[in-house]
Amino acid sequence: MKKSLSFVAFLSVITAAVPLRAEAPPRPKLILSILVDQFRYDYAERLHDQLGADGLKMLTDRGTFMTFARYNYFPTITGPGHASFFSGTTPASHGIIANDWFDKRTGKMTYCVSDPNVTGVGTDSAAGKMSPRNFIGGNFSDMMRLHYQSKVIGISMKDRGAILPAGKKPTGAYWWEAATGNYITSSYYRAELPDWVKQFNERHRAKDFIGQTWDRLLEASKYPWPDNAPGEGALSGEKTVTFPHTVSAGKDGFENIMPTPYGNQLLLEFAEAALDGEALGQGPEPDVLSVSFSSIDYCGHRFGPYSQEAQDIVLRFDRQLAELFHYVDKKIGLANVAIVFTADHGVMPTPEFAAEQGLGGQRSDTVALIGELLQQLEAHFGPGRYLQTPRIIEGNIYLNHNELTEKKLNVKEVADFVREWALGTGKFQAAYSREQLLDGRAPGPMGERVLNGYNAERSGDIVLVQKPYVISWGATGTTHGSPYSYDTHIPVFFYGPSFKPGRYPDEFYITDIVPTLCAAMHIDEPAGSIGKPFVKILVDP
Repeated sequence: MKKSLSFVAFLSVITAAVPLRAEAPPRPKLILSILVDQFRYDYAERLHDQLGADGLKMLTDRGTFMTFARYNYFPTITGPGHASFFSGTTPASHGIIANDWFDKRTGKMTYCVSDPNVTGVGTDSAAGKMSPRNFIGGNFSDMMRLHYQSKVIGISMKDRGAILPAGKKPTGAYWWEAATGNYITSSYYRAELPDWVKQFNERHRAKDFIGQTWDRLLEASKYPWPDNAPGEGALSGEKTVTFPHTVSAGKDGFENIMPTPYGNQLLLEFAEAALDGEALGQGPEPDVLSVSFSSIDYCGHRFGPYSQEAQDIVLRFDRQLAELFHYVDKKIGLANVAIVFTADHGVMPTPEFAAEQGLGGQRSDTVALIGELLQQLEAHFGPGRYLQTPRIIEGNIYLNHNELTEKKLNVKEVADFVREWALGTGKFQAAYSREQLLDGRAPGPMGERVLNGYNAERSGDIVLVQKPYVISWGATGTTHGSPYSYDTHIPVFFYGPSFKPGRYPDEFYITDIVPTLCAAMHIDEPAGSIGKPFVKILVDP
């Protein structure tokens, strides 16, 4: 008897010593996904002191800030970025290898979300012939639908920005048509626009921004770089690159809104309409709203990341973001919302700015380069059509295999010749053949990024990577797409009761976002997901 009592007492002591599981945070009513096109990591850091308290600072100072988040594939552009961040995988798996790629079967270019088998809804133009059918697999939005029967809405100024994060069967995906200033969709999703979208379009809000003046938010002394930095391009309808700017009417509609803060304002107001029109976050199960802001990208392409315009549009976006957070708080309560925020890529300084700073920036003429390559191929192998298309498409070169077979040429021999030619031009850092990549013979961090971006079905026979600070992009402005830190290093923020606030300089990749969200929501990850949940930040993993 004494032994039994002693054993019971022992169990009581042991049980008391074992900590109980912390009370799980309440399940969020809404997952608010914010993806900002071309939002560099350093914008959140070097502009921090000029931010307001309730926009980006709510995320940097009171949220979970992954300060060393990076893209782990090449090329870093919009289509792949929007496909990757909510799928947990890379172009090697989901197949969105670029915004546009060469289709080896048809011999034509393919746009990442084009779909000739659907029709526009809210438009009769080709802008409505879009769907996610080119995306392979599923994503977080799909898993939320399957687990919780969540409503899923994707919106953006760009079609790919709305379509790719929303998954395969969302409640709706809506994008902006510059020609009319309206938000539209396609018959893939529904036969008619819902009333709330029609009512928003009837406001003709885009017209209100034509003729508006965009000037600095702060006094000029708060902008450290010159207003006419080398390499900047002018807005459409303007002759100078300096403030103030006026939004002029475009030739084909309202496209001139896009490189200005008014593009973000238009989408912000549409996001608020979506929250109300779909009653998001008001049901028994959590919903998903994916919002992809595009205007910082358009601005960055024109002026570069160290321009006064880039600084100003980020500061204004910070205030717009605060407005969105206040609206969500009023409608749902931020305590009932889980927020994830990131970017689809960064951007390179203009080559002229980079050169001025001693970084060796260059503009590369790919038309001239491909012409030189064709001459070299004919000089070495004899006359012939050696390429399926005379272009370098996001680093990809497509060989004409029928021609090589007819001439009894070995593919490896031709690929090796192209590689040595490319490395001899002084423009390229690396070159990889299809054989190398399919065999996994691409060592080092750069090779791994190229491997992750290489899709066996859709990518080319040779993949070229330009040197740092070298771009192929017109006479002014800049672009992105490289495997270098200015394009791959982006901010990732989580916010809400499910996440532990703080700055985390740990290794973190874009493919880790979805596993982390899935762990927080206690759902299965998408089929192709290759990332890992970052359990350190989870309150209830």
